Amino acid sequence: MNPYWFISFHYTDDKTNEAEVLKDVADLKNKIGRIAYKNRDRSIKDAGSFPYPKILFFNEQSHLGTGQYHTHMIIERMPAILNSKAGMENLFRKELPAKIRSLSKWKSVDVQRISCEDEDLRRLASYLGKQNNNLYISIDILNSDYHGKY
Repeated sequence: MNPYWFISFHYTDDKTNEAEVLKDVADLKNKIGRIAYKNRDRSIKDAGSFPYPKILFFNEQSHLGTGQYHTHMIIERMPAILNSKAGMENLFRKELPAKIRSLSKWKSVDVQRISCEDEDLRRLASYLGKQNNNLYISIDILNSDYHGKY
């Protein structure tokens, strides 16, 4: 995987059930795949199969004790038309919330470009593991592309 974007987003106020969040993440992943495919570079003829961006999802509960879920996502480079901070913010603030009702339309979305320097990747891994303990691991093993299935 070649990480490119780190995105954090929230759900509507009723998302406190992990099973529902897992279904919503699966729906989100499918929609991102369709959007990436629709916006691929069509000028490249016979380039082989379209390489869908691999994604890692980390589902966490609010540290405020509300039980409310939010998700952190690491995704590879998207098609050029979407692959800017403005393009990704538009995708997560407007396009996806219009298609997925469980995504919050008013809570913050944070889009950051990932630096692949070793120190920065260690800091990101530490941040993503902050809620992990013996009873809970935040990585979404059902929806993440950690085993290279594409």
